[in-house]
Amino acid sequence: MEFREKDVTIQSKVALKGTLCLPNLREEHRPAILIIGGTGKLDRNGKVNEKLDLKLYRQLAEFLTSIGFISLRYDKQGVAESEGDYYKTGLWDLVDDSRAAVQFLKNQPEIAPDKVFVLGHSEGSMIGTIVAAREELAGVILLSGAVSTLSEALKYQREIAARDVITAKGFQGFLFRLLGVQNKIEKQAQKLTDKVLSSNKEVMKIGFTKLNAKWMREHFQYNVREDLAKVSCPVLAITGARDIQANPKDLEDLPKYVKGDVEYYIVENMGHSCKFQAQTSNILSAKKDIVADGNLPIHPELLALVEKWLNKHQIDKKSDDSVIV
Repeated sequence: MEFREKDVTIQSKVALKGTLCLPNLREEHRPAILIIGGTGKLDRNGKVNEKLDLKLYRQLAEFLTSIGFISLRYDKQGVAESEGDYYKTGLWDLVDDSRAAVQFLKNQPEIAPDKVFVLGHSEGSMIGTIVAAREELAGVILLSGAVSTLSEALKYQREIAARDVITAKGFQGFLFRLLGVQNKIEKQAQKLTDKVLSSNKEVMKIGFTKLNAKWMREHFQYNVREDLAKVSCPVLAITGARDIQANPKDLEDLPKYVKGDVEYYIVENMGHSCKFQAQTSNILSAKKDIVADGNLPIHPELLALVEKWLNKHQIDKKSDDSVIV
């Protein structure tokens, strides 16, 4: 299906710049999906800079529109064209922005307000959960990050890093072990966590690195499971079996918390970027692999699961008939 794009402004506490992706068929009351991106300075398309460009959110938007949905993606505070200060933006600021984006969609004349979905990737899956617990949605899709908190995800990443150091081959592996890198990883992380939690600063400097301390504190003090238990709309969660940033096994706990309709899938040969990976990344290859992911399409199994689930949950409340999109 052909589509057109329109630049829009979402008014939250600051002005957020976004893109509406619309099917060329000018029908009223279409379903819509808000795309919430992951951690870091990723823009509305999934781009950090010329070298690191996942293209993931643009690809998702174009896919969703190709199957009949209007989609909205936006630059978070202090990123690309949006106002605000990235380093002073906390978790709850990001939540407020996403809720403002949901209301923006519901107020569009082309969109059916009772058919607005949210799709979150990585940190966006946590924000999507928070939004779903507070806004009336048709459903929520959680990619690469459901159930676990940020502190749990970071611990999972450190455990993988320590394992990779222990099993690294050649002189580099010998040097890592000689320096005891695997033993230092957890100690340094705990030291940083304690420093952030004991501070009330919005922004801190660790060495020469600027740190969004407010964002970290709010994440460390938040338990996403409490909000999962409040979600009443249908939930779809998908994580790749090769994901080294979000633990795919966490999905098994999802039905314990979500009381309503829930489906979850672990996709083989898929990494955190929702792209095909023949091999699991390690601490030495991860950065290179993320850069390479930008040239790949979204994993076809993920797209098939999302399309099937969306079709299943596209119910016209007035006629109670399925809407084919």
